[in-house]
Amino acid sequence: MENYKLLIFPSAKLDLQDIVDYVNGLSPEAALKLYDEIVEGIGSLSQMPERCPLLKSPVLRVKSYRVLIVHKYLVFYVVNGNWVEIRRILYGRRQYEFLL
Repeated sequence: MENYKLLIFPSAKLDLQDIVDYVNGLSPEAALKLYDEIVEGIGSLSQMPERCPLLKSPVLRVKSYRVLIVHKYLVFYVVNGNWVEIRRILYGRRQYEFLL
């Protein structure tokens, strides 16, 4: 089975930091657990990244965006050759179409 390389965009790193900072204000233990789960989910994309669906939005589908769901958060990414490009990590209830 082919392993894909992961590229985490600066925007996704900033998103993750913002998420962890917010949750940390509520519960440091929960923030650490959420961070670990998101990072583990992203790491799992190095194998079979196509297992996650393309987005339904026609505009984003044309750009080949896929989404991995981790609790209430959405990890948006694109498979580009043998690379998985992690573009954004956003709260699931946000209007994300204009942020991608």
